[in-house]
Amino acid sequence: MNTRLKDLKKARVFELILVSSIVLSCSCTHYKCDPAYTGPAKRTPEMLEYYSYPRQKIEAKVEKIAEKKSYIVHGIEFPSALNVFGTENIKLDYYMQKKPGKFPTALILPISGGVDFSVRGFAKHFASNGFNCAVVHNREFDLDDTETAEEVENYFRQTVLDNRQILDYLVQREEVDSDKLGCLGLSLGGIRASMVAGVDERLKCTVMGLAGGSIADITLLSKEKNIKDYINELLEMGINPETIHTELSDKVVTDPLRLARYADAREVLMFTAMFDRVVPRKCCDQLWKSIGKPEIVYLFAGHYSSFLYLPYAEMKSLDFFKKKFQVR
Repeated sequence: MNTRLKDLKKARVFELILVSSIVLSCSCTHYKCDPAYTGPAKRTPEMLEYYSYPRQKIEAKVEKIAEKKSYIVHGIEFPSALNVFGTENIKLDYYMQKKPGKFPTALILPISGGVDFSVRGFAKHFASNGFNCAVVHNREFDLDDTETAEEVENYFRQTVLDNRQILDYLVQREEVDSDKLGCLGLSLGGIRASMVAGVDERLKCTVMGLAGGSIADITLLSKEKNIKDYINELLEMGINPETIHTELSDKVVTDPLRLARYADAREVLMFTAMFDRVVPRKCCDQLWKSIGKPEIVYLFAGHYSSFLYLPYAEMKSLDFFKKKFQVR
């Protein structure tokens, strides 16, 4: 009897989520990729050299942390071949398909707070539908301890270096189809996804949720409390907004507006919150234009309320990946 009641409750919850997703999806505005788009900018040797690192054999520590019907979750970590920010190991939760064969694989980059229910939800949804997923853990980063624009640059450069090495590790695994690698990120993860996609040609499909650029514009325009408090501290020290903007613009070269134009807009899907005050709408639109006006979905929400759209975003993102990788 208890089992029956639990099954009924699960069914009702699923129905509620499904109905809510359908209703919310009707409040979205959706635009296809600009038909006039002719292709990405060519990656320069100088740019590729800046994001290169010593090649080494990756000897990873692998620990099983969960098992589901169709996939296993492993905790994986290994040292970076190059550290320009911190000395932490590269860490990821890897959702691996159980059945034999090669499968499309997605990097999933979390919000600033780290791996939470939102990225886990995407990973579970993708893994349940035949994808391997690598949920990448953030490196420790405290905005209050940041004293220079160079430190901000080193943090974002390290993000690109770490994710490129994760791709190196993944393509060596027998269950990974190296021709079907994609990336998905939310908020800060979406910003980082735009950078990684701009640098690494192995990524053939990218979803950027609530992302924008430039870093300088986001820093000065964001209403997020920690960022505002940080800017107010600088202002109290007598540093004016123009100086802050110039410093960040000049020294943070690992910036979405500089790198995303190297990604192919035809292989990108964006989700933008129309009333976003954390990653302001202006910054989201700047990134969209910099990439080349890729397919975009405008959500009738703010930054945090957009998480009500997660079930819809999961389904839409999976459909986008399947279409690009030509999988059923």
